[in-house]
Amino acid sequence: MLAMAGAPLGPLLAGPARAAEAFPQRVVRVVVPFPPGGATDALARQMAEQLALRWQQPVVVENKPGGNTMIGTDTVARAAPDGHTIGLVTGSHIINPLLTDKIPYDTQRDLRPVMLLTRFHMALYAHPSFAAKNPQELVELARREQGRLPYAYATTQSYLGMELFNSMAGIRMQGVPYKGSAQAMTDLLGGHIGLLLDPLAPSALEHVRSGKLRLLATMGAQPSELAPQAPVAASMAPGYDFSGAFGLVVPGATPDDRVQRIRDDFAAVLNLPQVLARVREIGQEPIASTPQAYGAYLVAERRKWEPIVRAAGARLD
Repeated sequence: MLAMAGAPLGPLLAGPARAAEAFPQRVVRVVVPFPPGGATDALARQMAEQLALRWQQPVVVENKPGGNTMIGTDTVARAAPDGHTIGLVTGSHIINPLLTDKIPYDTQRDLRPVMLLTRFHMALYAHPSFAAKNPQELVELARREQGRLPYAYATTQSYLGMELFNSMAGIRMQGVPYKGSAQAMTDLLGGHIGLLLDPLAPSALEHVRSGKLRLLATMGAQPSELAPQAPVAASMAPGYDFSGAFGLVVPGATPDDRVQRIRDDFAAVLNLPQVLARVREIGQEPIASTPQAYGAYLVAERRKWEPIVRAAGARLD
């Protein structure tokens, strides 16, 4: 299991939570800012089941999609700071304040980081007919095309991830937005577009193995567990690192001991074999960071993306 520095898991597995801590005392809500039925929603529900056994209290998943995840996160920010409302957040938690001034909460004041839960790699998929076969050939092709080379993307963060690669590799490509990954993948498989930036997922890798797609590169600083032999984009843009992550947050005034308790219990559940299997089944890697490490990660990511957002002129307003 992957774990960030300072986040040992061994002591967490010694036994059930101590009853003397008297938490939780009632139903715990886990707010997921996506519709029900997705892979991450399924993971949240599986963890909720295991936490309910551990805590001896109901743990319910509430789906509150919309607003680029802001509707669900606002629910958490407005909740009582007692640990009974926990929010799942994505990279949008970092990017949203850079894209709009119309957020109904302050991400740094109204929410506390609990843990970086899981990470998933991003990937560049290509149609078999695409002229480039590796990152070096892609960069050479993009330079020849002088900004006309199109690629598909389905989220603002994916667009910004490619903008970061463009900047660091000294090239320019033309983004083609899609409303969702499913339609973008359909068009890629059909040869209607040659290149797609999307999460590295087992379902997409099936298309790679069958020869319907080519995995041009993964976008993290290090190779992915799912595709360890694939080249990394950083080979043509030293220092480049673009991956997705899911974390947990609670209302800003939640006490330190309650934050630590939630983190420790989630980490223990994340380490259960059946939960680990689900994490890897949906193409993610377990992290289970400390609250402090997650807070540092959020600060570093904001600093990384702020100049990219400014240069791209991206806005949600």
